[in-house]
Amino acid sequence: MTGLLHTDADRAAAAQAPRVAIEDLRKTLSAMSAAERRLRSRDHSRPGELTHAQIRSIAALGKEPQMTVGQLAKSAELKPATVTVTLDHLEAAGIVQRHRSTEDRRVCNVSLTPKGWEVLERKLGEWQALWEQRLQDVSDRDLQTAMRVI
Repeated sequence: MTGLLHTDADRAAAAQAPRVAIEDLRKTLSAMSAAERRLRSRDHSRPGELTHAQIRSIAALGKEPQMTVGQLAKSAELKPATVTVTLDHLEAAGIVQRHRSTEDRRVCNVSLTPKGWEVLERKLGEWQALWEQRLQDVSDRDLQTAMRVI
């Protein structure tokens, strides 16, 4: 019978050999993580464009009416120091506003301005269109499988 493992040594050798599909998945996820790290480390933007940290920040603010700087850092998966600098730029551009808590003056809350909501909606639309374009040939079943694996 061809293709069957007959001895314990054959079974042990097969168990130690990596499955090609698993190795391909590992390499793909590793490449994706590396791309994310490169994107974060090169957090520069073209004039008039938002940086990666700024986009992450406004996307996080789009989920809540307001957040503290600490909550925003956690939600956007950024360091608090990065968020503070990011907010300086976003506030200067009129995208976010900072205001002191009425209950505790030590707490600074952040929220999107009307302009910030417009920027966020435009950026989310661009992202959705890009995802749709890049994955148009991938079936829903394959997308669901990818979600389960990831």
